[in-house]
Amino acid sequence: MLQKTFHLVILLFIGVIVSACGINTGANGEYPYGHYEDDRMIGTVSEIGEDRTSIIVDISEWEKRDRKGPSMTDEGYSYIANLSEETRITYEDGTEAHIDDVKKGQKVLVNPPRGTGFEGHPDEIILLEMSYEEKYSRFLSHMDGVNIVVMYENGEKLPMEMQDPLYENVSNILEGTGHSAVAAWIEYDKNYVVDYKEELDLDRFPAILVYDQKELLFKAYNVDDLYRFLENMNE
Repeated sequence: MLQKTFHLVILLFIGVIVSACGINTGANGEYPYGHYEDDRMIGTVSEIGEDRTSIIVDISEWEKRDRKGPSMTDEGYSYIANLSEETRITYEDGTEAHIDDVKKGQKVLVNPPRGTGFEGHPDEIILLEMSYEEKYSRFLSHMDGVNIVVMYENGEKLPMEMQDPLYENVSNILEGTGHSAVAAWIEYDKNYVVDYKEELDLDRFPAILVYDQKELLFKAYNVDDLYRFLENMNE
Protein backbone atom coordinates (compact mmCIF):
# COMPACT_ATOMS: atom_id res chain seq x y z
CA MET A 1 0.00 0.00 0.00
CA LEU A 2 3.00 2.27 0.03
CA GLN A 3 5.68 3.06 -2.52
CA LYS A 4 7.88 0.65 -4.37
CA THR A 5 11.16 2.07 -5.66
CA PHE A 6 13.98 0.86 -7.78
CA HIS A 7 17.25 2.55 -8.62
CA LEU A 8 18.37 4.33 -11.76
CA VAL A 9 20.48 7.44 -11.33
CA ILE A 10 17.07 8.77 -10.49
CA LEU A 11 14.89 6.31 -8.61
CA LEU A 12 11.88 5.22 -10.57
CA PHE A 13 8.96 4.09 -8.53
CA ILE A 14 5.43 2.98 -9.21
CA GLY A 15 2.52 3.67 -6.96
CA VAL A 16 1.91 6.16 -4.20
CA ILE A 17 -0.97 5.03 -2.05
CA VAL A 18 -3.09 2.11 -3.17
CA SER A 19 -6.63 2.39 -1.93
CA ALA A 20 -9.39 -0.15 -2.00
CA CYS A 21 -10.90 1.30 -5.12
CA GLY A 22 -7.88 2.19 -7.19
CA ILE A 23 -5.73 5.23 -7.95
CA ASN A 24 -6.87 8.69 -8.89
CA THR A 25 -4.19 10.34 -11.05
CA GLY A 26 -5.67 13.80 -10.64
CA ALA A 27 -4.67 14.63 -14.21
CA ASN A 28 -6.71 17.37 -15.80
CA GLY A 29 -6.04 19.99 -18.40
CA GLU A 30 -3.57 19.79 -21.25
CA TYR A 31 -0.50 20.05 -18.99
CA PRO A 32 -1.51 18.93 -15.46
CA TYR A 33 1.90 19.84 -14.01
CA GLY A 34 2.69 22.76 -16.28
CA HIS A 35 2.92 25.15 -13.32
CA TYR A 36 6.33 23.70 -12.42
CA GLU A 37 9.34 25.68 -13.63
CA ASP A 38 12.46 24.18 -15.19
CA ASP A 39 14.82 25.98 -12.81
CA ARG A 40 12.81 25.26 -9.64
CA MET A 41 12.93 21.55 -8.88
CA ILE A 42 10.27 21.06 -6.23
CA GLY A 43 9.36 17.75 -4.69
CA THR A 44 8.44 15.92 -1.50
CA VAL A 45 10.81 14.14 0.85
CA SER A 46 10.09 10.40 0.80
CA GLU A 47 13.06 9.07 2.74
CA ILE A 48 15.94 10.35 4.87
CA GLY A 49 19.11 8.27 4.94
CA GLU A 50 19.84 6.46 8.19
CA ASP A 51 23.25 8.11 8.32
CA ARG A 52 21.59 11.53 7.74
CA THR A 53 23.78 12.22 4.71
CA SER A 54 21.17 11.78 1.98
CA ILE A 55 17.57 12.66 1.23
CA ILE A 56 15.32 11.02 -1.34
CA VAL A 57 12.94 13.50 -2.94
CA ASP A 58 9.89 12.54 -4.99
CA ILE A 59 10.07 14.83 -8.05
CA SER A 60 7.44 13.01 -10.13
CA GLU A 61 5.28 16.05 -10.84
CA TRP A 62 8.27 18.25 -11.64
CA GLU A 63 9.59 15.64 -14.08
CA LYS A 64 6.21 15.54 -15.82
CA ARG A 65 5.86 19.32 -16.18
CA ASP A 66 6.04 19.14 -20.00
CA ARG A 67 3.80 16.10 -20.41
CA LYS A 68 0.25 16.28 -21.64
CA GLY A 69 -2.69 14.75 -19.79
CA PRO A 70 -5.05 13.15 -19.06
CA SER A 71 -3.64 9.90 -20.50
CA MET A 72 -0.28 10.45 -18.77
CA THR A 73 1.45 7.34 -17.46
CA ASP A 74 1.67 7.05 -13.68
CA GLU A 75 5.34 6.18 -13.15
CA GLY A 76 7.18 8.27 -10.61
CA TYR A 77 10.66 9.73 -10.23
CA SER A 78 12.85 10.35 -7.22
CA TYR A 79 16.08 12.29 -6.77
CA ILE A 80 18.80 11.21 -4.33
CA ALA A 81 20.28 14.33 -2.75
CA ASN A 82 23.68 13.44 -1.30
CA LEU A 83 24.52 16.00 1.36
CA SER A 84 27.94 17.44 2.11
CA GLU A 85 29.31 20.09 4.43
CA GLU A 86 28.74 22.62 1.65
CA THR A 87 25.03 21.81 1.29
CA ARG A 88 22.88 24.54 2.80
CA ILE A 89 19.52 23.65 4.34
CA THR A 90 17.23 26.60 5.02
CA TYR A 91 13.59 27.44 5.59
CA GLU A 92 11.75 29.44 2.95
CA ASP A 93 12.30 32.68 4.90
CA GLY A 94 16.07 32.14 4.78
CA THR A 95 16.43 30.91 8.36
CA GLU A 96 19.06 28.21 8.72
CA ALA A 97 17.80 24.66 9.17
CA HIS A 98 19.43 21.30 9.86
CA ILE A 99 19.03 17.78 8.54
CA ASP A 100 17.09 16.96 11.73
CA ASP A 101 14.48 19.55 10.67
CA VAL A 102 13.76 17.64 7.47
CA LYS A 103 10.75 15.33 7.78
CA LYS A 104 9.11 12.81 5.50
CA GLY A 105 6.41 14.50 3.44
CA GLN A 106 8.16 17.89 3.57
CA LYS A 107 7.88 19.97 0.40
CA VAL A 108 11.35 21.08 -0.70
CA LEU A 109 13.11 23.07 -3.40
CA VAL A 110 16.43 21.55 -4.48
CA ASN A 111 19.12 23.68 -6.13
CA PRO A 112 20.47 23.20 -8.66
CA PRO A 113 17.76 21.18 -10.43
CA ARG A 114 18.59 17.85 -11.96
CA GLY A 115 20.13 18.18 -15.39
CA THR A 116 21.81 16.00 -17.99
CA GLY A 117 24.99 16.18 -15.93
CA PHE A 118 23.23 14.88 -12.81
CA GLU A 119 25.58 14.34 -9.87
CA GLY A 120 23.17 14.28 -6.94
CA HIS A 121 25.08 16.86 -4.88
CA PRO A 122 22.78 19.87 -4.29
CA ASP A 123 24.07 23.27 -3.23
CA GLU A 124 20.98 23.97 -1.17
CA ILE A 125 17.71 22.46 0.00
CA ILE A 126 14.92 24.85 0.95
CA LEU A 127 12.10 23.68 3.22
CA LEU A 128 8.97 25.21 1.70
CA GLU A 129 5.77 26.29 3.41
CA MET A 130 2.96 23.82 2.82
CA SER A 131 -0.74 24.45 2.38
CA TYR A 132 -3.43 22.52 4.23
CA GLU A 133 -4.24 20.68 1.00
CA GLU A 134 -0.61 19.61 0.64
CA LYS A 135 -0.31 18.44 4.24
CA TYR A 136 -3.52 16.44 4.04
CA SER A 137 -3.37 15.30 0.42
CA ARG A 138 -3.42 11.64 1.48
CA PHE A 139 -6.58 12.20 3.51
CA LEU A 140 -8.67 14.57 1.40
CA SER A 141 -11.00 12.94 -1.10
CA HIS A 142 -9.94 13.46 -4.70
CA MET A 143 -13.36 12.55 -6.03
CA ASP A 144 -16.94 13.62 -5.52
CA GLY A 145 -17.35 11.49 -2.42
CA VAL A 146 -15.62 10.69 0.85
CA ASN A 147 -12.25 9.15 1.64
CA ILE A 148 -12.27 6.75 4.59
CA VAL A 149 -8.81 6.48 6.15
CA VAL A 150 -7.82 3.83 8.65
CA MET A 151 -4.70 5.04 10.45
CA TYR A 152 -2.72 2.48 12.42
CA GLU A 153 0.64 2.16 14.18
CA ASN A 154 3.62 0.24 12.86
CA GLY A 155 3.44 -3.41 13.88
CA GLU A 156 -0.19 -3.13 14.89
CA LYS A 157 -2.47 -5.92 13.72
CA LEU A 158 -5.70 -4.44 12.49
CA PRO A 159 -8.89 -6.20 13.55
CA MET A 160 -10.49 -7.99 10.63
CA GLU A 161 -13.47 -5.61 10.58
CA MET A 162 -11.07 -2.74 9.76
CA GLN A 163 -9.51 -4.55 6.83
CA ASP A 164 -11.10 -5.39 3.46
CA PRO A 165 -14.59 -6.10 4.92
CA LEU A 166 -14.79 -2.45 5.96
CA TYR A 167 -14.80 -1.19 2.38
CA GLU A 168 -17.21 -3.92 1.30
CA ASN A 169 -19.65 -2.91 4.05
CA VAL A 170 -19.26 0.78 3.22
CA SER A 171 -20.06 0.06 -0.43
CA ASN A 172 -23.19 -1.85 0.58
CA ILE A 173 -24.38 0.96 2.85
CA LEU A 174 -23.90 3.62 0.17
CA GLU A 175 -25.21 1.57 -2.75
CA GLY A 176 -28.00 3.38 -4.57
CA THR A 177 -27.76 6.50 -2.36
CA GLY A 178 -25.84 8.74 -4.74
CA HIS A 179 -22.93 8.84 -2.31
CA SER A 180 -19.58 7.20 -3.00
CA ALA A 181 -16.44 6.41 -1.03
CA VAL A 182 -12.85 5.31 -1.37
CA ALA A 183 -10.70 3.88 1.40
CA ALA A 184 -7.04 3.97 2.35
CA TRP A 185 -4.92 2.44 5.09
CA ILE A 186 -2.14 4.74 6.31
CA GLU A 187 0.55 3.93 8.84
CA TYR A 188 1.11 6.59 11.49
CA ASP A 189 4.64 8.00 11.31
CA LYS A 190 5.68 10.29 14.15
CA ASN A 191 8.53 11.56 11.96
CA TYR A 192 6.19 12.75 9.20
CA VAL A 193 6.00 16.48 8.48
CA VAL A 194 2.59 16.51 10.16
CA ASP A 195 2.00 14.74 13.47
CA TYR A 196 -1.52 13.61 12.68
CA LYS A 197 -2.02 12.10 16.12
CA GLU A 198 -1.49 15.51 17.70
CA GLU A 199 -3.20 17.65 15.06
CA LEU A 200 -6.29 15.44 14.85
CA ASP A 201 -6.36 14.84 18.63
CA LEU A 202 -6.38 11.07 18.23
CA ASP A 203 -6.73 9.20 21.52
CA ARG A 204 -5.50 5.87 20.19
CA PHE A 205 -4.93 3.70 17.15
CA PRO A 206 -6.35 2.36 14.96
CA ALA A 207 -8.49 5.38 14.15
CA ILE A 208 -11.04 5.84 11.37
CA LEU A 209 -11.18 9.24 9.64
CA VAL A 210 -13.71 10.37 7.05
CA TYR A 211 -12.77 13.26 4.75
CA ASP A 212 -14.50 15.00 1.90
CA GLN A 213 -12.60 17.19 -0.54
CA LYS A 214 -12.12 19.95 2.04
CA GLU A 215 -12.08 18.73 5.63
CA LEU A 216 -12.48 16.06 8.27
CA LEU A 217 -16.12 15.07 8.59
CA PHE A 218 -16.00 12.30 11.16
CA LYS A 219 -13.62 10.48 13.51
CA ALA A 220 -14.19 7.12 15.16
CA TYR A 221 -12.40 4.19 16.73
CA ASN A 222 -14.79 1.39 15.77
CA VAL A 223 -16.59 0.40 12.60
CA ASP A 224 -20.10 0.52 14.09
CA ASP A 225 -19.82 4.27 14.66
CA LEU A 226 -18.56 4.68 11.09
CA TYR A 227 -21.46 2.71 9.66
CA ARG A 228 -24.00 4.76 11.64
CA PHE A 229 -22.43 7.97 10.34
CA LEU A 230 -22.69 6.75 6.75
CA GLU A 231 -26.26 5.60 7.23
CA ASN A 232 -27.16 9.07 8.50
CA MET A 233 -25.64 10.55 5.32
CA ASN A 234 -28.41 8.81 3.42
CA GLU A 235 -31.19 10.52 5.34
